[in-house]
Amino acid sequence: MLSFREPLSKFDYLLALLAGASMALAFAPLEWRVFAWLAPAVFFWLNLKPMPLKQRLRLSWVFGVGLFAGGAHWIYVSIHFFGGANALIAALMVAIFVVIMALLLMVFGWLASYTASVSLALRLLAVFPAIWVLTEWFRGWFLTGFPWLQLGSTQIDTWLAAYAPVTGVLGVSWLVALGAGAGVLVLMGTLRERVIALVLVGVTVAGGFGLGQIRWTQPAGEPLFVSMLQGNVDQLTKWSPEFRNENIQAYLDLMDGDKNPNVESSHLVIWPETALADFFPQALDVMLPLQDWAREAKADVLVGGFHVNRDTEAVYNAVMAVGGERDVEKSIETGENVYAKQHLVPFSEYIPLLKYLDFLKSIIKLPYDNVTAWDGGTNLTVAGQPMRISVCYEDAYAEEMIAGLPAATMLVNVSNDGWFTGSIEPAQHAEIARMRALETGRYLLRATNNGVSAIIDDKGKVTATAAPQMATVISGYATPMQGETPYMRVGNWLVISLMLVLLGVSLLGWRGKFL
Repeated sequence: MLSFREPLSKFDYLLALLAGASMALAFAPLEWRVFAWLAPAVFFWLNLKPMPLKQRLRLSWVFGVGLFAGGAHWIYVSIHFFGGANALIAALMVAIFVVIMALLLMVFGWLASYTASVSLALRLLAVFPAIWVLTEWFRGWFLTGFPWLQLGSTQIDTWLAAYAPVTGVLGVSWLVALGAGAGVLVLMGTLRERVIALVLVGVTVAGGFGLGQIRWTQPAGEPLFVSMLQGNVDQLTKWSPEFRNENIQAYLDLMDGDKNPNVESSHLVIWPETALADFFPQALDVMLPLQDWAREAKADVLVGGFHVNRDTEAVYNAVMAVGGERDVEKSIETGENVYAKQHLVPFSEYIPLLKYLDFLKSIIKLPYDNVTAWDGGTNLTVAGQPMRISVCYEDAYAEEMIAGLPAATMLVNVSNDGWFTGSIEPAQHAEIARMRALETGRYLLRATNNGVSAIIDDKGKVTATAAPQMATVISGYATPMQGETPYMRVGNWLVISLMLVLLGVSLLGWRGKFL
């Protein structure tokens, strides 16, 4: 039975809980970056104490409870305010989610339990940072994955971000965790160990500055003038049939050349995810006029809606390209010029084991029945450029996003963070999107229903955006890019292999020989 007896006290567990919760402060929108080092440093320090495996697992779980309660509590907004569940049930479901996600942090405790005999310096500078990254990697794919709150995302505006085109976000997480371990070692180590820790921190920061001077990709053509429509449609009425025309009109109004002349001057106009809350075959009253508009304006339009496979009757959360020589009715019939979401959200876009869990529909109002994962291509050619399309939180999966590259010269993400209106989720999501642009050396065009919509350049910097919760058009130039970043070639395997080597060397007996 797990207990709170020595060597850990109740205060240690409370400290782990608070450290986990405080780490959420390092992410957008607050961006109090000091907690990116402070939180894992406290966690590492607690793990230096000798303790039984059961207590180490519980310590890691408690830290995880703090992390996900502090950083992912926003799912309550979607479940209660927009999903229709009462406050008690919504709170209970959030608690279950937090508890389950925190269990994945026990991977850290399990691996750390094998390192008790490793020297202090090696644990803090090699073992713990490596285990941290392996834990992040594991929760990024296990049970469909939840790669949110990855430590590396906090560094998007620092010199350490320059490692992302080489190592991906996990490599940046490793460097931050290394800095946290070095901080603990400066307080606890010998003079020699403190010097080594400070030198390592200095070298990693200087390396980030140097890498920041490298351009991994190059322009592949003239800049495109693009516009993203942010309709600010009320999430409470978005799925109501009686509001269908009114909600669509909100987007059509944004395309009015008198009100927004930039739209008619654009090479590409992007509507957000499910901006057309209807099936494409049933929305010809919208799609055909859009086709005429696009041809007259000599522009392409990407429209979010639902594609239906007429042979299988499968429904997809999709984006359709309109304009040029494309024919909307043919696209609807064949699925050409369509991209649909490949990585679905369980218990939102589909219910696993539906026939056993169908009762959930009486608790939470899903806006549509089960949708199907897309098994087609990832790229659409629009405005004369192949673009890697993603829908909703697909852009949180770094290794999945490099599919379709380097052929694609630009990234496009359509999303509806309206599910989390008023919470911290939209800002977190935009921060994640910036990391995808940096990893791939590509501009990312992000269109959302009510924010954060933005043009993000190949360095992960926002060049155009707008305030959330307002109907507006975000317009600006985006340059198509060509070439490969190292991360596009190797994905996460470079970092994961390095972490396994660091951990393996420590566990195979080279303990204390170098430090």
